[in-house]
Formats: sequence, structure tokens, C-alpha cells
Amino acid sequence: MKRIFPFLTFSLLILFFLPYLSLSQKRLKEKVDVTAIEVPVRVFHKDRAVKDLTKKDFEIYEEGIKQEITSFETVARKISTSPGKDQPKKRLFFLIFNIFDYNEAVGEGIDFFFKNFFQPNDQLFILTENRVLNIESGKNLSKLSLNLKEALKKYKIISKQKILQSFKKINYEAERLVSTLQGLDSGISGPNQGILRFYENYRLYWFDFRDKYILPDIDFYRSIIRRIEMFEGEKWAICFQQREIFPKLKSGGRLESSIRQWTNSQADPQGQVFARLIQAKQTEFQRFFDFSKKFPVESLTDIFMEANLTFHLILLKSLENIPSQDFELNEVSQDYEDCLKKISFSTGGSSVFSNNVVESLQKMVEHKDFHYLLVYSPRENRSIEKRKIDIKVHRSGIKTVFSKYLPERRTLPITITHFKAERRSIGFIITNFEKQNIKGKLVGIADVNISIFDEDSNKVFSEGKTLRLAKKDVHVSIKLNTLKQGTYFIIIEVVDKISNEKDVYSSEIKFQI
Repeated sequence: MKRIFPFLTFSLLILFFLPYLSLSQKRLKEKVDVTAIEVPVRVFHKDRAVKDLTKKDFEIYEEGIKQEITSFETVARKISTSPGKDQPKKRLFFLIFNIFDYNEAVGEGIDFFFKNFFQPNDQLFILTENRVLNIESGKNLSKLSLNLKEALKKYKIISKQKILQSFKKINYEAERLVSTLQGLDSGISGPNQGILRFYENYRLYWFDFRDKYILPDIDFYRSIIRRIEMFEGEKWAICFQQREIFPKLKSGGRLESSIRQWTNSQADPQGQVFARLIQAKQTEFQRFFDFSKKFPVESLTDIFMEANLTFHLILLKSLENIPSQDFELNEVSQDYEDCLKKISFSTGGSSVFSNNVVESLQKMVEHKDFHYLLVYSPRENRSIEKRKIDIKVHRSGIKTVFSKYLPERRTLPITITHFKAERRSIGFIITNFEKQNIKGKLVGIADVNISIFDEDSNKVFSEGKTLRLAKKDVHVSIKLNTLKQGTYFIIIEVVDKISNEKDVYSSEIKFQI
């Protein structure tokens, strides 16, 4: 019998990220011990990369003060598909799966990626539905590919079940409303209140779907990218973006026709007021589907640019369908895809629209990210959270793309490490948290929440505490004597109350007597 958990993961061999130090910085440090700031700059003319600029064509400013460019480099890079002399020594791949349903094309793309792109020494981050998906690490790339495919299959079964359950609820309300409008059901207090309540619940269902599966959690992305930006080497993001679909009312369908007939039939003044109110709700609801203004495109672009992470985008269509007299699965507003394309363009990546994922990956690997790398040493060695940057290029008719605010190099945020599950106890270490002076002592403060689910996805343990963290690394252990022998799923979340950073560990665990 297959087991389905609310959140699926496999154990991940955590790789140690070396502090960021580029070759340019190393050369500068040999001469003089100063802060070196690197600024990747992409220059376009009619959406084509400009490749003939020199150091003399650029001016760089920090907080309005012109800086001396101490090092200048042109960078032309693309993903290498075969190991050898041209294979980068260090690479990190950030795979993002924003897909409604898993299909064979996605599986073929995963196989192609591990067979042709990924190498045993590469590092890997996997994200789906604003959650990190961990898979077992190792040198067996076929096993890695299989683990990822199986994890995505089961994960999407879980999330799709939640979506379909919500749809069943709204479909049930639609059935009752149709019966009321046709005079077959008097359980709802009048057609007007029934229609208004239906649209309100429909709106809440859409907002929940949009916030969970479409709009990115910008704080979560910021936390993930903060870990990635400390990696020294090439960083590539590949986003598998399936066009989101949502059950919309069928034009001319049974429910839509019944509501229209009811509103048109209102003759008395009070009925006409309700009819206008319902028509306003319908118009308002259509505007809800245009959520591009809520998409944090600028923030997300800056996050990827700060880490110099090239973002490739593969757009797919969903083939899912539902049998219903009143609803049909339609693609939601596609404006947000333009937001994703802007991120890809700004970071030097490519955008491909095709359900042939392998073909899309082949096109993607031929795309070259061309940019200029400017290095300067600030005239004033100040300790500031972010540096405001401006760059001028002595060339007319061009567009420059760069991160206008560069953060200081930071340490890793709060982290859960060394998790162990033995018999009926668990243990882990909390590290990388910030401290502040409390009554003469430097201590950290963190909220720790632990949830454990059984094989049937029932929550069998839940506990939350606020801990004072006095040592550099804090060991946490908990006895779970009430749990029986078997397989469980655990989620541990820690929140640094000083920095507001958080980390989540999730894993399948087995307890034996």
C-alpha cells in the first residue's frame, strides 16, 4: 500500500557552502586588504546583448559618489552538458517545479537533466509550491532522477487532492444554488442571499488557491537565495512553470444561465437592488483573476540578480480536465507569465513555451548569458546593510540591467542540522542564529514547532516552544514514548525571533521498539 504524507521529502546530504570569494576578490586581496564589490551588468539593444563594450564605457556610483572600477571582465557562459576541460569546477542548480499535475513530459525532462546536465559534484536545490523538496544525494544520477520523479508524483497527488476537495465543496454549493434558483430547494434563505454567499465562498476559494500555488512567498525565496548566494561558482535556476488552471464558471452553463435569468427577472425595486449588487460581484470577481499587480516581480528579480543566479523559464500547458455542468478548468490570467519572463530576461536566462520539456531544455542549454562584471572598492569602507548602486554606460539607445541595491555579504541564517530519529526519540541541532544582549548576556531566541503525522496523514504529535539559545550550537532532543512502532513524517520549523529568519526540516522517520 502506498503511503501519502501531507508534505513529502527524502533525506538530503547537506553540503557545506564555502564563503563567497571570487577570483577577482582574491586577486585584489593579494594587493591590499579592502572590500571588493562585484556588480554583474547586462546591456541590451533591442533585447539583444551588447557585446563590444569596454571598461571605459562604464561609470559606477555608490550613494551618488563615483567609484573607481578596479577590475573589469566580460562573461559569456552557458550550461555545459558534457564534463571535460570546459566543465565548470563548481555549479549549483536551483530547480523550481510550479506544476499543477505531473506528466510524462516532466519526467522525461528530469531524466534528460540528470543524464546531460547534472554532474556528481554539482549541488542541487529543488523547490515546489514554496517548499524545499529534498532528495537523497549521491553519485548515482539515475537514482537521483528516479527519486525526484517519484517525489514530485506523490507531492502533486497530495496537492491536487486538496485542490479537488475544495472544488467539490464549491461544486456542491453550485448544485444547491441551481436547485434554489429553480425552486427545487428551499434550504438557502432566498436566491439573492444564496447567490451572494456563493460568490463570496468562490472568491475565498480562489484567493486560497492563488496564494498557495501561484504567488511566490517572497520571504521564503529570499531565505533560500540567501543560502544559494554564498555558493562560489556558477548558479543556474530552471523553472518548470505549468500554466495554472482554475475551475471557472462556464459561459452559458447551467448555473451561469440560472443566475442571469434570476437577475433579469427582478422587477420590484428591492429585487433590482440585489440584481445590481450581484452583477457588481460578477464584475469584481473577474478582476480578481488579474493578479499581475500583486506578483512581486521587482523583488524577485532583485533577489535572483543579487545572487547572480541565471533564471531559465520553461512554460508548459496543463492537460487536466474535470467533468462538470457548471465549471471548466481554464488557464488563469497569463499576465504573471510576463513577470517570470522579465526575471529571466533580467538575469540573462531564456524563456521557452513548449510541452516538449526535453526540446525546451535543449534550446535552453544553447542560450548564452552574456554580461559584464564590474569590481570596485568603496572609497568609504562603511558597514551598511545595502549599497545603493547606479551605473552609466556611454552608449545611446541601450538598456542596462543590474541590481540597484547590493547587500553586504551575510552569514547563513538560522539552520537545523544533524537530525536523528532513534527508537522513540528525535534530536537535532540549531545553529547560525543571531544573538542580542539580554541582561548582560548574549543569547538567541527562537520559536520551535514540531509536528508529526502518521501513515494516514493524521497529526499524532504537535508541540511548540520558545527557546533561549545561549551556546553557539544548541542541541534539542525530545522523547516520544506515546508513539507506536511504525513510519511517520516530521516537520520541524524554527524561527529566529531576532532576525525573523526561519528554517524548516521535513523527513520521513521510522520508529522501532
